Amino acid sequence: MSSKYLGKYNDALLFLILIPIINTINYHLTYATIRWDWYTYTTYSIDTVTGYIAWWLIRRTILWMDGVMPYEKALVQRLLLQLLITNLVAQGFIISATEIVNALFGDGPLPTGFYTYNLFIFFIWILVINGIYVGFYLYDQWRIAQSLRENDKKLRSKGFSVVLGNSTKQIAFEQIAVFYVEDRATFLRTKTGEQFVLDDSLNKILPVLPEEFFFRLNRKYIVHREQIKGYRKEMNGKLLVEFDSGLSLEASIVSRITAPDFKKWFSITAPRS
Repeated sequence: MSSKYLGKYNDALLFLILIPIINTINYHLTYATIRWDWYTYTTYSIDTVTGYIAWWLIRRTILWMDGVMPYEKALVQRLLLQLLITNLVAQGFIISATEIVNALFGDGPLPTGFYTYNLFIFFIWILVINGIYVGFYLYDQWRIAQSLRENDKKLRSKGFSVVLGNSTKQIAFEQIAVFYVEDRATFLRTKTGEQFVLDDSLNKILPVLPEEFFFRLNRKYIVHREQIKGYRKEMNGKLLVEFDSGLSLEASIVSRITAPDFKKWFSITAPRS
């Protein structure tokens, strides 16, 4: 989760509501009987403010870690370190703040139970807050994936653009047979035999093509899967790719370096019976 994303996401409203709820639950878990008098109202208010500050410290810690150790680079290490550091920061602040408040109210040092029972409860809540931010990250990744799928769907529905004078024509990907280079010019040929001269090189064309449909065999050809009849092994690990007879192109050589990728692509994209 990037700092840009966390700053943009409206998580403040969520925790504005959540922190008092957490504090109320903590009171019911800590005290068997709650007497709602001025003392309880005062300590409840102080504890709620303490909770807000502890959450802010957790949030700032997560933002800092987004910069030094993004989730994408080392997910498990990031999660473990995030949980450890946020607990040290938040619980360290809670202990210090509670000790100060106790001293101001003349209650003396914190009882031993605070360092066993209460801190364990705080650990659980810090774990929940960390889980919420991990949820933000996962949701953001899902939105990005959805956006990429939508863009990919739009790209596929549009097809490939060719310029004809002052106009542009969209050719559906399933209608394209081959992109090829001849006499330093780049051409597109459709399954029906139409041919178009293109301004871009094969290097620029390949990234905009659906990879399950097209493969770049060599410097000369990018071919649609349906136009490849098969291949046979040649010397030195090279492959000789044979095209469909309707394409009217001679068989083409795939280099030894490219051959493994081609064979994998060819087997995955094989037509299903």
